[in-house]
Amino acid sequence: MEAMRCSVEYLSEFSDCQSYKTHIIQDGTNLLLTSGDSYVLVFHIQQKRVTTVLHFETPVTYVALSDDKLRLYALCESGGLYCIPLPTSSSAFSVNKSTDPVMTKISDDYIVLRNVSLQAVIIVEKILVTLSLHKSVWSFDVYEEPGSKPLHKLACFRVTTVNTHTQHDSLNTTEDLINTDKNRKFLPVLTCIYPAISTSLRAHKSDLHHNLELRLFRLLFGVDASLVNSPVILCGLPDGRICCFPLLLPQTSGPKGEHRSPIKVLQSLEQPIVFIGTCDSGEGGPQCLVAVGQRGKLLLVRSKEADSENKNADYSFNEHSIRGPVLCACVDDKCLFYSSLNDLQALQLTKTSLPEEATESQLPALSSNSLGVCRVVALARPYTNATVEGSAHLLALSLSGKLMQVNLPQGHDKENQSTFSSSQAGQRVKDLLASIGNVWEKAESLKQKLQGKNESLKRLNQVMNVCNLLLNNRGHQREFNMDKQPISCRGVVRWSSLLQKDSLTLTCVLENASTFTLEQGWTLCLQVHPLSQSQECSSRTYSFPFRKLDCGQKLNVTIPIERVDELPVNVFCSLAFTLTALFGASDSSSQSLGVSQHTSIGSISVPLNTLTVDWLDALRLERSFPPGHNSTADTIQAFLRSKGVLTQDSDIAPKSGHCGVVVRVSSELLKSKLHLTATSSAEMCSSVLNWLVSKPDTAELVSVQTQVVCAYSPDGQPVKLLAKEVTLGDFSSEGPLNVLEICVESSSLAAVCGLHHAILRRLQVLLGDRTTNHGHAKPLQAQRLCETVRHVESLYKDLQDAYNQAALGGTTESNKSSEILFRIFLDLRSNPLVII
Repeated sequence: MEAMRCSVEYLSEFSDCQSYKTHIIQDGTNLLLTSGDSYVLVFHIQQKRVTTVLHFETPVTYVALSDDKLRLYALCESGGLYCIPLPTSSSAFSVNKSTDPVMTKISDDYIVLRNVSLQAVIIVEKILVTLSLHKSVWSFDVYEEPGSKPLHKLACFRVTTVNTHTQHDSLNTTEDLINTDKNRKFLPVLTCIYPAISTSLRAHKSDLHHNLELRLFRLLFGVDASLVNSPVILCGLPDGRICCFPLLLPQTSGPKGEHRSPIKVLQSLEQPIVFIGTCDSGEGGPQCLVAVGQRGKLLLVRSKEADSENKNADYSFNEHSIRGPVLCACVDDKCLFYSSLNDLQALQLTKTSLPEEATESQLPALSSNSLGVCRVVALARPYTNATVEGSAHLLALSLSGKLMQVNLPQGHDKENQSTFSSSQAGQRVKDLLASIGNVWEKAESLKQKLQGKNESLKRLNQVMNVCNLLLNNRGHQREFNMDKQPISCRGVVRWSSLLQKDSLTLTCVLENASTFTLEQGWTLCLQVHPLSQSQECSSRTYSFPFRKLDCGQKLNVTIPIERVDELPVNVFCSLAFTLTALFGASDSSSQSLGVSQHTSIGSISVPLNTLTVDWLDALRLERSFPPGHNSTADTIQAFLRSKGVLTQDSDIAPKSGHCGVVVRVSSELLKSKLHLTATSSAEMCSSVLNWLVSKPDTAELVSVQTQVVCAYSPDGQPVKLLAKEVTLGDFSSEGPLNVLEICVESSSLAAVCGLHHAILRRLQVLLGDRTTNHGHAKPLQAQRLCETVRHVESLYKDLQDAYNQAALGGTTESNKSSEILFRIFLDLRSNPLVII
């Protein structure tokens, strides 16, 4: 394919275009264009700048200009058809002498018609023709063009749609079409053709429409239309049909009196129609009707001369194929210009370049010349410059929003292209270099897009591997402990002092022991959820995004435990990944991949593990702050409120001022589970206490060497932890049983209950591991079992009495029931069962 010697001049640059919504209308030195957004721009070609901007409420899908060029019709996505009056001047638009364009916001007052099914409009002879699609029916509505009065409908013609699947058949021919017009919608094409009667009469017609020689016009559209010189509306439907009807002929009636539809189907290309126009294919004026399909089918309709036998003149339909897909096209006197996005082609339509007859089955491919311009989505009709003899220009709009003026050569037939002068050869080299530059720019753009997609796929693969690893480990929690988990979160509780105020904090350490890297986009989420059901206690969530965490690295974050009366609390640790991070950190890379900055596409959250902070974690082994001044009764009330129990103020504390609880565990069981090597009773007691109060991940390690630990609870009350080994002789039938007693004593009932709960939770976690076999179960003596059952029955009877007294109501009965419940509470904890 031979390239024509032409040059390209960039006039202006706008935003990216949507190919099926881009329209250009040229009127002298002015150009009206829309690129699929809510703006219609008036561009002055000589000044090379935008003079007027018309701003609509919604994106503009179709524009049309009246014959006198005084009114602009704009169809918007909202279904509103606007009619905007334009200022009168020698160029149809007033030239703005200022360098800044005039911005005009178009209100709804300019709407002359509302119809959400409108697809296209055209104005001919002060008659407005609209095309709409509703319930599988194409409707042509004819209106009298409005002046100062509303629209008046003159006629309505309907055509039933045809089911077809040709809209997306060829969208995979080029990669750019896949990226830009994956779900494009093909709009119908409306055009008007006049009969070319004489030069004087043709001068009065608008240059916005085409004209056709009278003989072919009469053969195609009928004698009546040619006699009254009626313009004919031609419509190319997305299903490939080319329909037509005369505009100024009255409607005819059928045999039964019904109105007969004047719509006639000329031909069907079986693919969406892109362009319909006329071209001079011989001597003596326009003699050819041209139609171009989206997949490259070209239809040429010519008239034939009367033969020697004096038969009537006839016409022929010739179909050919050109390289598709075709995005836009236009014609001049002898050439068809069309864009396949990869290149802009020029095809001569003279009789010497095309065969006289062509069968539809063969569809011969025509040879066209490349203009060396790519990514063109809209074309205006070629025009000549009056100041330069023989110069021809073609205005084109690219997919990236660049407005170009393609300067066509003065003669681009093959005879003139056969030889080159030195200046022509130099120009040819420049054109080839310009074409290479365009191809290189496109290749670089495709390379950047491909690199961005590859990076996104690598990030997505990394994220899926991390999620799969965490979910597999979570499904096998019994097989993986905290030391073996590839990605884990540990917690350390510390006391800190700031501005003479002590506060409890939790430092979480996220450790990545896996082979994967946690890149930017991951966030560590910590949700603090109190175990109590009180309405005053609510969960809190803390998020810590981080940039990168390589294999073997750790991330330390600290959160406050704001209220110690909420203890114990669960801290749910999870990792969340924001999906927008797949497209990189820069906005330009995200936009190149088609991701809007204002669109949220969600995130992925994967749980890690759950940490529990209890009273043992918050215990203070050093005397760093004075004891609290709250009374024991106030402390009890605060503890009951933290557990969701609402009570009245009553003195239910023990008279001695101190209370205590005991936990009994088999010594043999503790040695087996804690892997203790202690030989003496005192050494084993100190080892168990050290296991309860130690914080292994802190820098200040505490080593307990005695059987008593004195400390302060989180609420500032002194507490005492004691451990001693006793022998139960009447417990097991096999003989005496060594039992370790863990005692908690304090004047604060809340501290006693909290520490008792923390000790039981640790024993439950320790004994929950069934991997270690500590021996067979101990057989119990029957007498001891009977005593235990009788004791439990007496406690149950006391509990029923407390419920009955509480049901009677009154302050006195409520105090008695509280005393009974408190006594049962102390009895259960001072005489507990033995964990064996």
